[in-house]
Amino acid sequence: MDWIGAVVGHDASFTKLEKRVAAYLTANPDALLIDTSRAIAERVGVSPMTVTRFFKKLGYENAAAARRKLKRQVYGPEMNRIGNRFELFRESKPPVGGDAVMQGGIAAIRRACDVRGQDMWRRIVEAVAGADSVYVTGFQTMAYLARGFAMRLGYVRSNVHEIDGADGVYAKLLTDPAPRRVLVMMDIFRYARNGPVLARAARDRGVDVIVFCDEFCDWAAEITPYVVALPSATPLFFRSDTGIHFSLGLLEQDVIDAYGEGVRKQMELLSEAQELFGQYMK
Repeated sequence: MDWIGAVVGHDASFTKLEKRVAAYLTANPDALLIDTSRAIAERVGVSPMTVTRFFKKLGYENAAAARRKLKRQVYGPEMNRIGNRFELFRESKPPVGGDAVMQGGIAAIRRACDVRGQDMWRRIVEAVAGADSVYVTGFQTMAYLARGFAMRLGYVRSNVHEIDGADGVYAKLLTDPAPRRVLVMMDIFRYARNGPVLARAARDRGVDVIVFCDEFCDWAAEITPYVVALPSATPLFFRSDTGIHFSLGLLEQDVIDAYGEGVRKQMELLSEAQELFGQYMK
């Protein structure tokens, strides 16, 4: 991308703080599509004025001007996003080793633990544990996490359903007459178009909507107070789902703790079914 080349070409002219901005944006090239100058400054730990000076050195009036240029490249005729993913990765990948990957995973797990200590998390656990029906869906590469979460949660409580929108209208969720319903959603950038539509439709029908997403998600907070946003940026080719994966495990455990003795009874019923069908070797 032109702007990444500009960053590299201007490296010698950047101050120490501006180099921090450059390092963040080259390691997270998608951030410019979403973050404001203030958001970039907060993530990097510099002032908004430093971010503005950084973009002025690149020839832009501000971050918004750079974003408009980047969007023309990403979404317009200048570039096909999926077809050029590998080239983008090679251009923006910083020279880092395995330690950076490990630190990214640790940061995501630490953030998940921080969220677990918030009052919002307590309300999420209460909603999932107390619902008559729980629906789970994951968009794009998050589908496998949704499937696994629904399967494991189904071991400890009844009426857990994975939905994938194959019917085109998510009818099972939206027509469920149960008074207390929960929808657990998972998605990361670039976000499926159906996500906000489904979340609003569910909310408007009295469903508690819980969204697990990456740190760039800018639509979920407008729809629901239950947004678990976790770091996803690493030097890897695909964005990391470590934080979301770990956070879902914490939710499973906290729901188990909330149910207490009820979990044992549910597991006994499932164990009897496993023995009946003989699905396991041991």
